[in-house]
Amino acid sequence: MKISKLTVLNIKIQCYYYNIMFCLRIRRSFKSKRLSNIILTLCLPYFLIRWGILKLIDHILIQKTEKIKQKNICFKYPLGIVTICKNEGYYIKEWIEYHKLIGINRFYIYDNESEDDTKTILTPYIESNIVSYTYFPGKSKQLEAYNDAIRRAKNECKYLAFIDLDEFIYFDNKNENLYNYIDNLIKSHKGACGIGLNWCIFGSSNKIEKEEGLVIERFLYSSYAKRGYNHHIKTICNPRMVKDYISPHFPLYKLGAFSINENGQRLYAWYNVINQYEHLRINHYFTKSKAEFLRKRARGLADRIGIYDLQQFDKYDLNDTYDDSMLYYANKINQKKE
Repeated sequence: MKISKLTVLNIKIQCYYYNIMFCLRIRRSFKSKRLSNIILTLCLPYFLIRWGILKLIDHILIQKTEKIKQKNICFKYPLGIVTICKNEGYYIKEWIEYHKLIGINRFYIYDNESEDDTKTILTPYIESNIVSYTYFPGKSKQLEAYNDAIRRAKNECKYLAFIDLDEFIYFDNKNENLYNYIDNLIKSHKGACGIGLNWCIFGSSNKIEKEEGLVIERFLYSSYAKRGYNHHIKTICNPRMVKDYISPHFPLYKLGAFSINENGQRLYAWYNVINQYEHLRINHYFTKSKAEFLRKRARGLADRIGIYDLQQFDKYDLNDTYDDSMLYYANKINQKKE
């Protein structure tokens, strides 16, 4: 019987997920990528055995997860967002106002040594208790910030989304409550404690210089769903069931808990292969204009030390199809300004 490449990939990712902390320790212990790959290959029999054992325990503990989910606990904030930023003051107000429109009522914002007017712009939101602001200096602090947010928010937010400031949660049903949709989806699948939302990469719309206006009204060309980059996910999760946030894309859950896609299929890591979007996605304005990408590149990476390769602009500058789905919200934000 011939095994498909996708099946093999699924097995590899499941094996990696159940052994991820061990794999990360090896990666971080050796500067040589070649050496760490050799050690990981030698450990493969151990990984396979551990995968089988933990997968069995995981399945058994799903019933425990369901009992926890069924507890009738009232949370101060149904749905919150966590992000880390650096010198993104120009974009942060639009990002907050947009997510307020779709039903987000709490923002945990970690400021990684911003030198612009980020704190000044955030002050009214901080004073009105919409934003929890934390100054968070240092290099490669994204995952540390995420885990700090889980500790802070787990008893006051039912669900938390972990996204960047160039990412916007998009829900295509403007007449339905986003929180209710997410809550019902998670409740209807045993063991589910989070949802993976696929990227939808928006390109530069062939813009070179930065122009006035909102991000969501300036960039109106997106990529086809089946593009490889769009198989990446970001996660909305129950923070009480997270063991550790180990990637910008997904958390490591306690055994018995996991993320699903909108079709109820379990997700193990950073990807969900799709051909078309359902109702939820992450609009990812990775490049914006060429000038804005260069400024983004100068800020450095949030999850590790380094900067984006210049070739990343061309790779992510995907303008396959006209997409004006965000103009409805852009108009609402602009009306509020008037």
